[in-house]
Amino acid sequence: MKIKYNETDKSIEIKDGMKTHYFVMKLLMSLNLLNAILNLYDVNKTGFGFIEIVWLILGIASIIILFLFVYKKSTSEKIPVDKIERIKEKSIFGRRRFSIQLKDGKNRDLNEIKMQSEFNELKKMFSEIGIAN
Repeated sequence: MKIKYNETDKSIEIKDGMKTHYFVMKLLMSLNLLNAILNLYDVNKTGFGFIEIVWLILGIASIIILFLFVYKKSTSEKIPVDKIERIKEKSIFGRRRFSIQLKDGKNRDLNEIKMQSEFNELKKMFSEIGIAN
């Protein structure tokens, strides 16, 4: 587990490379949105066909995903304890996912935690710090 508590700063330090992963995802969604805009640029002259509908759906999906990455996800590697609300566990398609919910409404995903024992260690560390589970 690459999550450590820094007592001097009273912050949680997470080393998992999510910042670069989210940067690549934002870049790809931006390029996808740009491609959709370019393909739909002359739709008033050519009319709507199957390909234009596909590009419209891809463009809308890219906008939604970009919104989620910018406003709902956090990539902070150093999170002050006073900004953490709680840790969350959710199950999607039978796989458990763990995240830290921040007070500003964003979530910090913890993709490095795979097993329940690691999550229990994290819960124990958070309860010692004074963060509610």
